[in-house]
Amino acid sequence: MKVTYTGRHVDLAPAQVQKVEEQFGKVARLLDGKGRDGISQQEAHVRISMERHLHCVEVNVNFHHHALVGHCQDADLFTALHGAVHKLESQAIKVTEKWTDGKRVPKPTVAADQI
Repeated sequence: MKVTYTGRHVDLAPAQVQKVEEQFGKVARLLDGKGRDGISQQEAHVRISMERHLHCVEVNVNFHHHALVGHCQDADLFTALHGAVHKLESQAIKVTEKWTDGKRVPKPTVAADQI
């Protein structure tokens, strides 16, 4: 999954970026956006800002014409990142279950003798 970070008055440490990339790897497996080369085609945009004493994190991913958005606020930056990715993960599970669990039954046919 290709992840783009935008920070307003906030920068991420390389160790934090690595841990967040691992979490996005799990979300990428859920969304199953792997192409022919085994590379995920999904893109995520992470927006990080700070309002007073709170770190605000918003994660956006488009999946089958659905906008999945995870938003979280916390005093700790990494906790806010983890919370936003967790919300995104739960939304991804919900959307994929809708796709796989949809009832696809054929229409009832009318017998010739009933007509």
